[in-house]
Amino acid sequence: MKMKILILIVFSFAILGSCTKDTIKPTVIPVNTTVKFSTDVYPIFSAQSCTGCHGTAGGLTLSGTPSAVRTNLLLDAVIPSASSTSKLYTFFANGASHKGISLPAASVSNIKSWIDLGALDN
Repeated sequence: MKMKILILIVFSFAILGSCTKDTIKPTVIPVNTTVKFSTDVYPIFSAQSCTGCHGTAGGLTLSGTPSAVRTNLLLDAVIPSASSTSKLYTFFANGASHKGISLPAASVSNIKSWIDLGALDN
């Protein structure tokens, strides 16, 4: 009986010990300290046809001057210096698509960097 218990204990440790190798590490996107809204983020919306649906009609408006678009983002989709809780970044960060549109990794990185740098009007 003691041998069965000993084998069960050894087997349990072997199974539990192997689980540590199955951890998933999140992708870390570095902050680009030279990113600017007017040249690196704002053009993403027209290049990806976001303004087709998010033009001037209700909801999140992504057409207009860079300052106007930035203001609209701050009202609904961006929390300055907090990309991890900003809708704009978290939605696309994991490769999600919106109405069939996925953002390239470089665009997602620029959005993250801009938000983490304070979502400046630059």
